[in-house]
Amino acid sequence: MNKIELATQFIQRHLHQFQCPICKSNFNEVQSGTLICNNQHSFNIAKKGSLFFLNNPVNTLNNPVNTEYTNEMLTYRNQFLTAGFFNPMLEEVINNISGDLILDAGCGEGTTTKWMASHFDGDFVGLDISKPAINIAGSGIAPQPYPLFMVGDLAQLPFADQGLTSIVNILSPANYQEFDRTLATHGELIKVIPGNHYLSELRQLVYPDGEHATYDNAPVKNHFIEHYEHVEFSKISYKFPLNDKLFTALFNMTPLTWQAQDRKEAILQDGLKEITAEFEIGVVHK
Repeated sequence: MNKIELATQFIQRHLHQFQCPICKSNFNEVQSGTLICNNQHSFNIAKKGSLFFLNNPVNTLNNPVNTEYTNEMLTYRNQFLTAGFFNPMLEEVINNISGDLILDAGCGEGTTTKWMASHFDGDFVGLDISKPAINIAGSGIAPQPYPLFMVGDLAQLPFADQGLTSIVNILSPANYQEFDRTLATHGELIKVIPGNHYLSELRQLVYPDGEHATYDNAPVKNHFIEHYEHVEFSKISYKFPLNDKLFTALFNMTPLTWQAQDRKEAILQDGLKEITAEFEIGVVHK
């Protein structure tokens, strides 16, 4: 079974949980690799099994949204995360999700979505605004269980009201209004933000003067708490071992190093043997 057929089966199982992001009407069918809404807006499933939901799908293919995340950067991210950097954190995340349709909102190149889909009995959708990221997510042999990937906007989620049983938002921007609309009653929203010591060793290399050697997560955390009265936070921290190849991938995958490109070779030569992974996981039960 090819990826278009796998994606078609996925959508057919959850057709009533999607909605057209253009006109907000229901989708009434998916056939021959095309998803069609009640007002005849249509979205073709790409050969990689992905959907493109940004504005008009034809225009999206010709004029993809530009983001700061290049294909090279996303490839390095995929290499680093595939090595297991997020795995202990993701184990905590899946302990808090439930239901049959889970959104990984801001999934990047899909590593987190695939890992969660292989460790939890539910159907996962990975959504990101970056077409290059979703192209990487859809590459290679189709994983089993099969997650559905799509290019979409967090401000116009292609899901029906209360159509999602859980939403996961990992180190990514959020749209709480859309999360509230699409999350089902008794569903869970899990937001993961960096801890204050996240990547601290790399920060010290990049910013030797110490001015930005630690990260202040208070603005993001407080905004989340302001929107949701009852948030349960937990923290997870661990050291992740590095070799030269993984350190190179880490340096090239994070915006943290954008201001240090003139010192890139020296920093890579210094290297690191380990890096701190620290996260705060906020859980909201609707």
